[in-house]
Amino acid sequence: MQIINNRILLIAIFLCFPFLNIFSQDVDDEEVKKRLEDDSFKYSDDATEVVDDLERLGLDILNRIDNDSHHYSGVEPTIQGADTTFSYKDSDRWWWTLFKKGKLNMKDTTVIYPKFLKFCVDVYNWGDRTFNSYDPEYVQGTGKRWKVRLVSDNWLDSYAMRLPQGINTHMSSDVYANLGAYIQYMAVSVGSSYDVAKLFNHREPSHKKYEFGFICALFNAELYYHENLGGVNIHRFGDYNDKKIFKEYFPGVSMYTLGFDAYYFFNNKKYSQGAAYNFAKYQIKSQGSFMLGLSITNQKLNFDFSKLPPNLKPFLPDSDITNYYFHYNSYAILAGYGYNWVLAPKLLFNASVMPSVGFSHYYEDSIEGNKYMLSLNISGRISLTYNLGNFYFGIFGKMNGHLYRQGKTSLFSSIENFSAQVGLRF
Repeated sequence: MQIINNRILLIAIFLCFPFLNIFSQDVDDEEVKKRLEDDSFKYSDDATEVVDDLERLGLDILNRIDNDSHHYSGVEPTIQGADTTFSYKDSDRWWWTLFKKGKLNMKDTTVIYPKFLKFCVDVYNWGDRTFNSYDPEYVQGTGKRWKVRLVSDNWLDSYAMRLPQGINTHMSSDVYANLGAYIQYMAVSVGSSYDVAKLFNHREPSHKKYEFGFICALFNAELYYHENLGGVNIHRFGDYNDKKIFKEYFPGVSMYTLGFDAYYFFNNKKYSQGAAYNFAKYQIKSQGSFMLGLSITNQKLNFDFSKLPPNLKPFLPDSDITNYYFHYNSYAILAGYGYNWVLAPKLLFNASVMPSVGFSHYYEDSIEGNKYMLSLNISGRISLTYNLGNFYFGIFGKMNGHLYRQGKTSLFSSIENFSAQVGLRF
C-alpha cells in the first residue's frame, strides 16, 4: 500500500511540475513546449507502471468479491493468476461432480451449488428434518436414494346389495391386472404399466385406476380414482340356483369413485408406514400407532336391472324400480390403528384398519333424492415385506369400503387391490 501511495504522489508531481517550471522562469513558447515534451517522456514510464498496478489491484478485488459471494449469487467465479485459472466447477465439492460419482449427499453442507439449486436443497433439508425424523432405535433409513422396481398390480370392485323383499345379491368385476416398471429418486417416481387384458381381448379396457400418494413420518395422504364401465359378474341373486354361488355376466353396473384420504401418525417417531409399503425405511423393532384423519369421497354407482339376463329377471322384487342410482359426496373422520410386526431382522408384517364415520350428501338424481345421510366406511391394508441387502420384495393387500343403508335397501361397495413388487435400491 505504501508503494501505491508513493506512486500516486509521483503522478501528482508529474502533472504539476511542468507548470511550476513555466511560472518560475521567463521563457518563450518554444522553450516551454520543449520542456513539457522532455518532462512527459521522463515520467511516462513511471505513470504507466502505476496504472498497471492499479489495474491488477482492481482485478484482484473483484475476484475476491466473486469468491466470497459465490454461495449467495450463484456465480461461478474464476481466479486468474499468472499461470492458473480456477473454477468452482473444477472443485471436487461441486454438486454435479459428486452427483456423477454417486456421492451427492444433500445434507452435506460443504457441497457447492448454484443459487437456485442451493435454495431447493435447503427447503428439502428443512422438510426432511421437520416431517421425516425417526427414533433410530426403532426406524432407520436405507442409505439409498434411487430405486428400480417391477410391479404386478391387480384390483376389482365388488358389491353386496340387499333389495326390497329380502333379496340378497353379490356381484364383482373381473380382476384387472397391470404390469409395470418404475425408477424412483427419493419421492419422485417415473414409470409405465401395461394392461394385461389387452393381450387377450385386444380391445380398449372399460376400467381405469389412478393413484397418487405422499407419505412421511408424520402423515400419509392419498388421492385415488377408480372407474368401471364394463359391468360385473353376478355370483348370487336371491333364490336363483338354490342360493348357491354361480357366475353370470351382468352389463348393467357402472362405477365411478374419486377419493382423498389423509391421516396423522401419533407414534411417528417409532412407527414407519413407509417401511411397510414403500421400502423407504427399515423398521428395527415392532411398534404400532394410532391414526386420525379425514376422508372425502365422490361416488356414482348405477345398477340397471333391466339389463339382467332373462333367467334372472323372475327373481327381481315386485317393484317398478329397476334402476338404482347412487350419487353422493361423503365427508368422514378416519380413526384407526396400524402395527408393524418385525418377524425377523429382514421380514416385516403390517396390518392397519381405519373405520370412518361422517355424513353423505346425496344429489337429486340419486335414488333417495336430495338429502343428507349417515356415512359409514372402512379401509384396511396388510403387507409382508422382505429386505435382502439392497434387494427388496413385498406383497400387499388393500380395501376401501362404503356402506349405504336406507329403508329396505342397503349396499356395501368396495374396491380390493392386490399387488406384488420386487426391486433394487442403489
